[in-house]
Amino acid sequence: MSELFHYQSCGLDSIWLRNGFESKQTPYGEAVAIADVAGLHKTIGLFITNNQPLLDGAEIRFLRKELDLSQTMLGEVLGVSESTVRNWEAGRQPITAAADRFTRLLYQEHIQGNAYIKAMVERLSKLDHARHIQRLELESTGQGWKAAA
Repeated sequence: MSELFHYQSCGLDSIWLRNGFESKQTPYGEAVAIADVAGLHKTIGLFITNNQPLLDGAEIRFLRKELDLSQTMLGEVLGVSESTVRNWEAGRQPITAAADRFTRLLYQEHIQGNAYIKAMVERLSKLDHARHIQRLELESTGQGWKAAA
């Protein structure tokens, strides 16, 4: 049996891959290429939403990121503040049962192709990104780069 790969870059400590990855040596050290990361994340998300008891902080963060929502936007969807979502993700307070169920449902319906939910999540994500988009114009000066007036 080949060596397992501890897949931690998804933010979850309990994910180990038996196959579907390839280790390569690069001039900068060992690198790992994973086949079908999107499919892997879908499988992880569905396992979490179908099999875990109350979501923990890392699982909430994983699902939120897979939905491409900020803490603020997920909080708005769930009717709680951004700091509440931040506290859930940091493990400072447990997620409420209602928010847990809705987060699971939102993820499952989105990932399984419910057209209405998928469109709603994509609209929320675009609105969320639009809040943070600013145009930053820079100019080079004799003293280095500066924001243009």
